[in-house]
Amino acid sequence: MAAAGTFAGMSLNRDVRPVNAAGLLLGVCCLAFCFVGLNMVQPWLLEHHLNLPASEMGDATGTLGAIGQIITVFLAGATGALADQKGRRLVLTLGVVVMALGILVAPLVSTLSGLIVSRTIFSIGRTAVAACFLIVVADYVQENSRGKWNAFQGVTFGIGSIVAAVVIVGMPKWLLERGWNVIDAGYATHFLMVGAAGVSALVLALMLRADGPREGVEHQGLWALIRQGVAQIRHPGVRLAYLAGFAAGANMAVIGTYLSLWTTGHAVATGAGFAQGLALAGVLMVIIQLVSMAAMPAIGVLNDRTRPLFALQVSLAFAVAGYGSTFFIADPSSVSGQLSAALLSIGQSAVIISSQVFVQAEAPLKVRGTVIGFYTVCSGLGAAVILKLSGYIFDAGLLTGPFVLTSAVNAAVLVFAVLPGVSMTRQRTPAG
Repeated sequence: MAAAGTFAGMSLNRDVRPVNAAGLLLGVCCLAFCFVGLNMVQPWLLEHHLNLPASEMGDATGTLGAIGQIITVFLAGATGALADQKGRRLVLTLGVVVMALGILVAPLVSTLSGLIVSRTIFSIGRTAVAACFLIVVADYVQENSRGKWNAFQGVTFGIGSIVAAVVIVGMPKWLLERGWNVIDAGYATHFLMVGAAGVSALVLALMLRADGPREGVEHQGLWALIRQGVAQIRHPGVRLAYLAGFAAGANMAVIGTYLSLWTTGHAVATGAGFAQGLALAGVLMVIIQLVSMAAMPAIGVLNDRTRPLFALQVSLAFAVAGYGSTFFIADPSSVSGQLSAALLSIGQSAVIISSQVFVQAEAPLKVRGTVIGFYTVCSGLGAAVILKLSGYIFDAGLLTGPFVLTSAVNAAVLVFAVLPGVSMTRQRTPAG
């Protein structure tokens, strides 16, 4: 058995080589381009490919997001168990391929039902990818470095997101200025994301560690593993991890889905125009990602040097303040709007990283994939609930309503996190 190594100063588990860690990060960067790009270009599809009126965009966006997250709710637990049974690399790579197929179909449809089908395909792949990335981190990185690793991975995701915010948001307008029509511009933008997904699948297949069934689970059925994951909810730490996953899913979904709707809605209402609002969404997304990347090292250190529960509590408090601050913003293009985006970014990043570190610490080794899979289920459930409710709020004319609702979700989880008894968990025990 090979000795434990390091990557960028972070301790790796035995039999994990630096090239495996590098492959994981490269895959994350390419996939971030697809995740963020698809959500940010969605208003373009609704406006130009489907010709939806502005009054229906909020509900349509909420429906698309909720359906995608419902897929996550139903499949993430099984995906985690399947990764325990068949191996992480296989499930992760196939997930990327399915995700690319969903992106490919999206610009080819002309009805909302067709777009729902494409989002369903994409979400099946994304569920496998999201669950397996968390599992692989727990497999690859020693517990005393997981905070830094999740932060480092977040920075990598941020780089891909910034590139998406600049390229994907600006690409349709750039093509229109060069004589393309709106439909072909939508095709080209989506095909670029399909290419990025293809690169990611190739990187993951070639660079991740070859693996197979987890020791002790190869002879267990899929449903037996799922039952074990559900049974873990009796532990207070796992229960809190699932709730934190709910909040993390809501945080990420609202920014990815409603940021561009907020800015385009405000721009249209003030006469600036749809394209100007979409460009502003790109600017705010760059601010969010830059601040997130700057904050992540500190968030990682917080998680590595304090108890995971304390780090999670601090993170939830930042999210309450960040998302809640949008309530006071009248103009998203103002300095106060940019400051609110920055604070919101810190809260989002902190909850995502801290909740991931928390569940990785709490998940028992033999059913790690299953427990983390159910964390992803809860994340999907949080996103589905927040997206659907936010659609109604947005269509009622409350442009920042989705962000304020998300602040309330974080506040509710924070209350649970400070209740007596939650600290009696398995934190800081060797996870293997």
